[in-house]
Amino acid sequence: MNSPTVPYSCVILDDEPIIIKIIERYISNIENLELKDSFTSPVDAMAAFKGYEKIDFLFLDIEMDVSGFDIARMLRNSVKFIIFISSHSTYSIGDLVNGDKLLVKPVDFRVFHDTVNELISKDKGKQKKSV
Repeated sequence: MNSPTVPYSCVILDDEPIIIKIIERYISNIENLELKDSFTSPVDAMAAFKGYEKIDFLFLDIEMDVSGFDIARMLRNSVKFIIFISSHSTYSIGDLVNGDKLLVKPVDFRVFHDTVNELISKDKGKQKKSV
């Protein structure tokens, strides 16, 4: 008998409301993801994280009033996977030290889906090794 799958919790932080709407729609189209909240304000997001249990996915814009890199550094221990979202593809792997993946705007659903599934697969592989 299979136990029900607990959905992966998600939070979005992007200063562009249209990007938030797109990512919200993508999350709603993937069965094992659950949106906890969306923010356009880094300050509001940081305050909300104090009340969350560990979040599985943070979809985080890099270029906002407060750098997404700084937010990632501050929230790294509160989030399992940080996926940076940017309009620029010029970031290097060194820039992503506190992140797990980079998606370039406009984000395609297939790329989004594949990225999320890749991270979930890695997570399940780690869980099997530790059992």
